[in-house]
Amino acid sequence: MRNVQPLLTTRWCMKKRTRVRPEDFDVELLMAAAREGRLLIEEPEKEIDRDEVVRQVRAYLERIRPWVTKTYATVIDLLWDDIFNCIELMAVMMPKPKARKCRDFDKYGVMRIIGVLREHGVYKHDVDCKYIAQLEQTDKDCSYRSYLGKGLERELLIKIREIVAKNTF
Repeated sequence: MRNVQPLLTTRWCMKKRTRVRPEDFDVELLMAAAREGRLLIEEPEKEIDRDEVVRQVRAYLERIRPWVTKTYATVIDLLWDDIFNCIELMAVMMPKPKARKCRDFDKYGVMRIIGVLREHGVYKHDVDCKYIAQLEQTDKDCSYRSYLGKGLERELLIKIREIVAKNTF
């Protein structure tokens, strides 16, 4: 086997990344780089399906349907449809590319929206721990609980107020 070390340091150095063309592809070089931990393969970013995120959030919200107040019990689905149709609010719920915990949807964003809806009387005002226990279906405390009271940015808060006012009879 030939010595590939000098070639690896110039070609596969982590400080200097170069693209490999098909005609430069060398299996031995590739295997040596992989053994040394110098191989970097960039994965293409996956397209996040908006409809899948909406479906996941709806399934998540079904767990707290018993806490919807009587005033909004008949229009809760319409209210959430309006929230899902708002581009800015939907962006809060979309998963971030490098998220480790929230891969299906951004639970932190959903918790913030639930917290605002709770303050506007859509959901019963109950202890945060009960919401988390029902949503996460566990008795353990988690980091999402603090986001129920965080609220949203002013522009998003105004949009939620409009949606809640529109769906109030």
